[in-house]
Amino acid sequence: MGSVRQTLANNLKYLMAGSSELETQQKLASRAGVGQPTIGRILRQESDAGISIVSSLAGAFKLSAQDLLDKGLIDRLTGEDSNIRSGGGLFAPVPLISWVVAGMLTENVDNLAMCEVQEWLQCPYAHSARAFCLQNKGLSMSPEYREDEVLLIDADVTPLHNSDVIVRTPGPDAKTTFRRLQVTQDGTFLMALNKDFPDRLIAMPSGSKILGTVTGSWMRRH
Repeated sequence: MGSVRQTLANNLKYLMAGSSELETQQKLASRAGVGQPTIGRILRQESDAGISIVSSLAGAFKLSAQDLLDKGLIDRLTGEDSNIRSGGGLFAPVPLISWVVAGMLTENVDNLAMCEVQEWLQCPYAHSARAFCLQNKGLSMSPEYREDEVLLIDADVTPLHNSDVIVRTPGPDAKTTFRRLQVTQDGTFLMALNKDFPDRLIAMPSGSKILGTVTGSWMRRH
């Protein structure tokens, strides 16, 4: 069960990511009248926040302090009946998780705990409620994908031939990997786009699970 610090930090990250006017600590500090260093400590879960500070931060988003401390806030804001939408031409924020966390997902993102979210990212592409982000690691998918490029993965998009997918292989040597799906008459294969990558084309092991299809990507420059 997450702590009050964790709930506050997660909710604040989500709200900031969904607002083009309050997306940075500096912008939020100016609007809420709360010092930027204080906001930084709250986001890093380094200190508790008094009710007056929580109220000021919540007010910047036209919410109450109770809303900002509610563990179910993100679920409420992303629900089907929600009228909350991101501004600035962006879609609802998406959780950025680590490859380790992705490897532990057994039912796509349905069992993703909010405490496992590294950051909520503004998203330039439409996506389902079961989308998540990873940062590309390694050179297996270059030159089309670059190191540290943010990948948008949607668990509700059906993977097809030539889809780029995140796959969890089974067994004691299980790995979570990013490859291009190849569905042929000879079977289903996983292909690295880097022509110089060793074992570039492998048969997809039996029992592998596709966690989602990559539907977009972008680079963060700062």
